[in-house]
Amino acid sequence: MAALRVALAQVNPVVGDLSGNAALIRRWTADAAGRGAHVVAFPEMCLTGYPVEDLVLRSGFVQASRGALDRLASDLAADGLGETVAVIGYLDRAPQEAPRLGRPAGSPLNAAAVVHRGQVVARYAKHHLPNYGVFDEYRYFVPGDELTVVRIHGVDVALAICEDL
Repeated sequence: MAALRVALAQVNPVVGDLSGNAALIRRWTADAAGRGAHVVAFPEMCLTGYPVEDLVLRSGFVQASRGALDRLASDLAADGLGETVAVIGYLDRAPQEAPRLGRPAGSPLNAAAVVHRGQVVARYAKHHLPNYGVFDEYRYFVPGDELTVVRIHGVDVALAICEDL
C-alpha cells in the first residue's frame, strides 16, 4: 500500500494581501518539504485571506488572485519545491464559455488549486456555500458541481473545502 505524508498548514493569511499570503505559503511549503511531506494543504481562501466578502465583486481582484496563483506555482518550483504538492485555497471565476442555470459565466468561485512542478494541475470549486451567522457565501459565490480527484504519491485524493466534507 502506498503511503502519503500530508502536512496541514494552519496559517493566518491577511485578507487582500496576495503577495504576503503567497510568501507565507512559500515558507510553509518549504518547511513541510523539509520535514518529508509529499503534500501540504493550506486553508480555504489562503491566498486571498478569508472571508473576502465584497472583494469578490471586484473583477480586478479576482484576476489578481488567479495571477498570484500562477506566479506562486512558478515560484514554488523555482524554490526547489516543485515535487511537493501544494493544495491552495484561492478566489477563482466560473468559466466564461459555459453559463448554466444558477451558475452565470464569470461568477466568483471559492476554489482550491493543486500545484505541482510549477503548474496548477487541478482546480476545485466549493459545493456547499454556507449562509448563516457570519458566513454569507451564498451571496458572493456560485457553487461548484464537479468532483476533483488527483493521484499524489500513488494515492487517489479527492478535494473538498470546508462544509463539502
